[in-house]
Amino acid sequence: MNYMKKIFLAIILLFSTNMSYAVDLNLSNQNEALSDLAHMFYSEKKDPVYKFNTLNPKKLDYSIESLKLIDTYLSNVRMNDLNLISDNLKFKTILRTGAYVGETIRKNDKKRTWYWVDYETAKEINPKLFKNLEYSIAIAAVLTDGENFIFPLNKVVKFLQNGEEDSVFFYAETTIQLKNSQ
Repeated sequence: MNYMKKIFLAIILLFSTNMSYAVDLNLSNQNEALSDLAHMFYSEKKDPVYKFNTLNPKKLDYSIESLKLIDTYLSNVRMNDLNLISDNLKFKTILRTGAYVGETIRKNDKKRTWYWVDYETAKEINPKLFKNLEYSIAIAAVLTDGENFIFPLNKVVKFLQNGEEDSVFFYAETTIQLKNSQ
C-alpha cells in the first residue's frame, strides 16, 4: 500500500506540474527523516538546539497551539546574538525548529497531505518556482502537496531575522485554513 501511495503521488506530481520527465521521489524516507529531526528538536539532550533549556518538551505535542511556544522560544533565541554561536548550532536549530513547524502543519492539515522534499527534488518538481531560489538552509527542505509548496524552515529564518511579525503559529494556522490556491 505504501508503494502504491508513492506511485500515485508521483503521477499526481507529474500531471500537476506539467513536467515532461519523471522525478524519482522517495517521499516516505524524507517524511521520516524530517519527522525524526522534529522530534530531536525537543528531545535531543546530548546534541541540543540552541537554548534547549528554555523548551518544555511536555508541551510540544504537535498541536497548532504548541507553535505559540515555538514563537516564544524563537523570541528567546533572537534576543541573543546569533553571530556568537557556531554555524553548526545555527543550522541545527533552524533545521530542527523548522522540521517541528512543518510536522505540526502536516499533522493538523486535514484538507491536504504534505510531503517533505529536499531542495533538489523541489527544483525538479517545479523548476519555474525554484529557478531564482538559490539553495540555503531556509529551503533545504520544503513541504509540497503536489501543487503547492510551503517553507517552514524559511519561516523560522524569517522569525529570527524579523521577530514576532513572522510568527510560526500564525503561519501554520493560515496555511491550514487556506484552500488549495491552484
